Amino acid sequence: MLADSSTRPTAPAAPPAGRGPSARRRRRRARGWLSAGLVAGAGGLAVAVLAPPAPATTTVLVAARDLPAGSALAGGDVVPAAWPRALVPPGAMTSADGAVLAGPLGRGEPLTRTRTAGPGLLTGQPAGAVAALVDLPAGAPPGLAPGTRVDVLARVVDPVTGAVTGASALAVDVPVLAVAGGAAPGGTSAGLGGAWPGGGAGDGPGAVVVAVTASTAADLAAAAGRTVLLVRGT
Repeated sequence: MLADSSTRPTAPAAPPAGRGPSARRRRRRARGWLSAGLVAGAGGLAVAVLAPPAPATTTVLVAARDLPAGSALAGGDVVPAAWPRALVPPGAMTSADGAVLAGPLGRGEPLTRTRTAGPGLLTGQPAGAVAALVDLPAGAPPGLAPGTRVDVLARVVDPVTGAVTGASALAVDVPVLAVAGGAAPGGTSAGLGGAWPGGGAGDGPGAVVVAVTASTAADLAAAAGRTVLLVRGT
């Protein structure tokens, strides 16, 4: 007997295009990639908005290593470096050939005219001023620094007994240009422009550089070994 065709099982109808499980998986993957792309794009936009533009720079000379006071600069002592233009110190030097440091220069510090011995130390001083070295056998007073106003006295010594009988003022209310707190290695004068490594203000023999007239500088030189420094109050 032939089976009635109306009772035969029928195959499930195929889902409409775009609605099956595989289609749903494809849509989820697509949404995931789209979300990741949007997040990445937003992150890139945030970085672009928040990151400041690179500052304008200029080339300056900086110490290639720690350099002691009194160094005669030669090739390799200083190297060019890009420095933010807004932070370049006044008097930055572009050539260092033959320059002598008036004070120690730390690695990476820019070289300026006021850090070298010579006319740079007298920047801003009256016309005709000279830089005079004053030895301080008793040591520099504590806290002495460039810019301090001082009086320089010379002890008066009795030529017969050697006793100190008084003091005379050689320079009054003069500015300190550089300070050396202690004796440099080898017994030479300490470095200028800051405390000498191994010696500080009030720590044994030292010296200062002051701005004075030429005639006062001659008096200071004649009184070498007898000078005393008095710090003036502000």
